[in-house]
Formats: sequence, structure tokens, C-alpha cells
Amino acid sequence: MSDGNHELAIGMLDGYIARMIDPECSAIAVRASANTALLIFRTLNVISAKEDAHYTERLRRTFECRQGRTS
Repeated sequence: MSDGNHELAIGMLDGYIARMIDPECSAIAVRASANTALLIFRTLNVISAKEDAHYTERLRRTFECRQGRTS
């Protein structure tokens, strides 16, 4: 895995989480885009399975919080 690609992927995933928190953004659209990015990054081995699980869980918790549900 290239360090540059890895840093870019992590930055993008952190950005998706920040956008999901933003009330001006559609949480459903952000979640769909983030899940697609996770799939691509994992398939190309840009992120590890551990990072995939970590960001998948963060996105799930953030989405549920935004929707008014608790984890």
C-alpha cells in the first residue's frame, strides 16, 4: 500500500464523517458515498481490514446519531 494513497484515503474517510455530522449535508448521500469509497479502498488494498472495520463502525454510529438513534 502506498503511503500517499493511504493518507489520501484516510483523509477522505475522515472528511465523509465530518460531512455526515454537518446538518447541511444529506446523511444518506454521504453514507452511500463513504461506503462506496470504503469498498474501493479495501478492494485496492489502500486500507487494511482493521481500518475498514473502524471506519465502517464510525460511519454507522455517526449516521445513527444523526438520525436520532443510539448505538
